[in-house]
Amino acid sequence: MTKRYSAQKMMIEEALMKLDHPTASEVHEYIKKDYPNISLGTVYRNLGLMAESGEILRISYGNAPDRFDINTHNHVHVSCRECGQVFDAEGPELDGLLDAIEEHIEKATGVTIENNSMYFEGICSQCKKQS
Repeated sequence: MTKRYSAQKMMIEEALMKLDHPTASEVHEYIKKDYPNISLGTVYRNLGLMAESGEILRISYGNAPDRFDINTHNHVHVSCRECGQVFDAEGPELDGLLDAIEEHIEKATGVTIENNSMYFEGICSQCKKQS
């Protein structure tokens, strides 16, 4: 049983490295090309376990399907409200800003920040071109 889980987990990790912030369905479709017997339920279950353990990030935006990110370090997500694509916003300047925000929140609330989820929403350049 452990070996099977490990093989499935490895397939999911590979999909997450190849795809950009995919949904569970997109991960399933990617894996199914090489392993047609893998079920969507198996993908959902493993993604859930991986997110709970902190191996990956679960990105939830309102009524949209959850997306998953293999990049677990502190960074900001930006989503396009037209096409639903999710982008990472990273860089040394932003890292310093995120640290400062966390420090300010900790001082203001007395809560030690262990994790955060920050995202912005707008319209991506591709969607702007199309409109």
